[in-house]
Amino acid sequence: MDETPRASVTERPVGRPRITTGVLVVGTLAVVLVGVDSALFDLERHLAPKTLALHLTAFALLAVGAARPMRALRDPPGLLLLAFVAWSGLSSLLAANRWLALRAWGVSFSALVVFVACRSLARERRWGALAGLAACVVLAAALGAAQAYGVDWPWLADSRAPGGTFGNRNFLAHVAAIAAPGLLVLVLRSRHPARAAAGMVGLAVLAVAVVLTRSRAAWLAGLTGLAVVALTMMWGRWRAARPGGVRALAAAAILAAAVAAAVAVPNRLQWTSDAPYAHTLGRIADYREGSGRGRLVQYRNSLDLVRGRPVLGVGPGNWFVHYPRVTGPGDPAWSGHLAIPTNPWPSSDWVAFVVERGPLGALLLALAGAAACVRAWTATGRGAAADPWAAPALFGTLAAAGVAGAFDAVLLLAAPSFLVWATVGLLLPPAGATVESGGVAPGRGRWPRRAGLAVAAVLVTISALETAAIAVTRERRDADTLERSARLAPWEHRPHLLLGEQGRCDHALRAAALGTLERWREAADAARAGLAASGPNPVLLGQLGKARHELGDLPGAERALLACESCGIDLPTALHDIERKVFMVVAQDFQDSYTLNVRQLMKCCVEEITPDGRLIPFCAYNSVGYREQVRKD
Repeated sequence: MDETPRASVTERPVGRPRITTGVLVVGTLAVVLVGVDSALFDLERHLAPKTLALHLTAFALLAVGAARPMRALRDPPGLLLLAFVAWSGLSSLLAANRWLALRAWGVSFSALVVFVACRSLARERRWGALAGLAACVVLAAALGAAQAYGVDWPWLADSRAPGGTFGNRNFLAHVAAIAAPGLLVLVLRSRHPARAAAGMVGLAVLAVAVVLTRSRAAWLAGLTGLAVVALTMMWGRWRAARPGGVRALAAAAILAAAVAAAVAVPNRLQWTSDAPYAHTLGRIADYREGSGRGRLVQYRNSLDLVRGRPVLGVGPGNWFVHYPRVTGPGDPAWSGHLAIPTNPWPSSDWVAFVVERGPLGALLLALAGAAACVRAWTATGRGAAADPWAAPALFGTLAAAGVAGAFDAVLLLAAPSFLVWATVGLLLPPAGATVESGGVAPGRGRWPRRAGLAVAAVLVTISALETAAIAVTRERRDADTLERSARLAPWEHRPHLLLGEQGRCDHALRAAALGTLERWREAADAARAGLAASGPNPVLLGQLGKARHELGDLPGAERALLACESCGIDLPTALHDIERKVFMVVAQDFQDSYTLNVRQLMKCCVEEITPDGRLIPFCAYNSVGYREQVRKD
C-alpha cells in the first residue's frame, strides 16, 4: 500500500511549469520547421514530419504530467472538444480505410492534448508561452519570405514557392494569418518598448509572407482576425485592454508598410500575371471561374457523400477514398488519369468535417469554438483576476482560423491545429487546478493519463515509420527503394501503387486493399443492374463513372466490362484475360458518358471507347492496322 500522504503526491515541483512551457515552444518550433528530403513525396515530406512533431509534443506533455485528460472535463470548451475527438474516434472505427482514419484522427487527438496542457498553465505564464509560439511562426514566415527573394535551400518547398518549410504557400499563409491576432495583442499589451518593437517586426514579417503567397483564404483570414481584435478592443467591456494611441498607430503603420513593401519590392516568384497581387485582390471573392468555381463544384459533390453516411460520416481522412463516387465533369479536384483525387482532403475544413465525421461531429467542433468565446466573454470584467487582453486575442485567432478553414484545409493539418488549439488553451481562463497549484487527485487522473500516453505512443510510432518511409526515397525512386518504403509503412498507398504500375501484382493488390472494395462494388452493381434493364443510358453510365476509383478490383472490373457490353459495346479479345492483366478499370464521364479507360499492367495499355462505340487503342496497341481491324469488328 502506498503510504505517501496525498498532499505530497499532488504537489508540483517548481520547475514543472517551465518544463511545460519549454515543451510547447520546442514543439511549435519543430512543427513549423521540420521536414525531410524525398524524390517521391513532394507534399508529404513536409506534412508527415510535422505530424510526428505534434505527436511527440503531445506525448511529452502527457509524460511530464502537464496534460491530464480529466482537466478537459472542467468546462464546456474542453468537454465539447473532447466530445468531438471521441466522436471522430467512433467514426474512425467504421471507416473504410482505418489507417487513413487513424492518421487523421491522431491530429485531432494530439491537438486536444496540447489544448489541455496549455490550460494547465497559470495566467502569468501564458503570455510568455504565447510569445514563444508567435516567435516560431515568425521564423517560419521569414524563411518563406526569404525564399521569395531568392534563398534556395534543399529543405524548403521548391514546387509551391514561397511555401518555405510547409511544402505549400497556402499552408504557410494560413499559419501566418492565424498567428497575427495573438502577436498583435502581445505588441499592444507589452510594457517593454524593446519587446513591442520586436513584436512589430514580427507582425511585418507575417504580413509580408501572407501577401507574397497570394493565398486568398489567408488574406481574408488575416484581415478578419486583425479586424476582430480591433473591434473587440473598442467595445466598452474591454476598455481596460485599449492600447495607447501611439502604439496602435505604430502597429497599423508597420502593417501597411509591410504590405506595400511586399507588393512593390521585386521578388523571384514566377507569377503568370503582370500584376499578380492586384489580380488576386480583384478575384478574392470570385466564385464563377478558376479555383473559386472549383471549390463550389467540390463542395457540392462532397456533400453528396453525407447522404450515404449521415451520422458518423465516411471516416476521418477517408474523403479522398470516397470522393470519386460523386465527382463528375468539370471537377478540378479530380485528374482523370489518376485513381484518387489530386488532394487527400477537400478545400475546406468544414466540408471535410461534415463529410468525414458527420454533421454532428462538425457541430461539436463549432460548439467548442463558440463555447471558448463565451467562456472568454464571461470571464472578462470579474475584477482584478480577469485578463482583459485574452478575449480579443482569442476572438481574433478563432475568427482567422474559421475563415481560413472555410476555404482551405487548416485544422486537418498538424501545424495549424497545434497553433490554434495551443493559442485557445493559453488564452482561456484556467480549467480547474493549474500546474503550479497541483492537479487532480491521483485516483481520478491516473488511468486517463496512462491511456492518453498509450495512444500518443502508438501515434508517434506510426508517424515515425511513415516519416522514415518518406526519408528513404530521398534521392531515388527505383523499385528497391519503393520496396523499402513499403515495408516501413505498409499502410501508405503510394509505394504500393507505383510498384503495382511497374507490374508488381502483390503490391497492386495491397493498394487495392487500402481502398473501399465494397463501396465500389455497390455502385458498380447498381449501375450495371440499371443498364441491363434500360440499355444505353447516359445517367446510369455516369453513375458507373462515379464508381471508377477502385484499384485492382478484378471482380469489379469484370462487372464494369459487362455493364459496357449491356450497352452494346464489344471489347476486343485482348481484354478477356482481365484477371491477369488489368490493374485499374475507370469508367469516366468527363466529356461524354460513353468513355471507358482501362490501364493494363502487363502491356501498359489504355483503351478508350468513343461515343459511337468504336474502340481506339493506344500504347502497345497503337497501330493503324489494328485500329482499323477493331473498327471493322
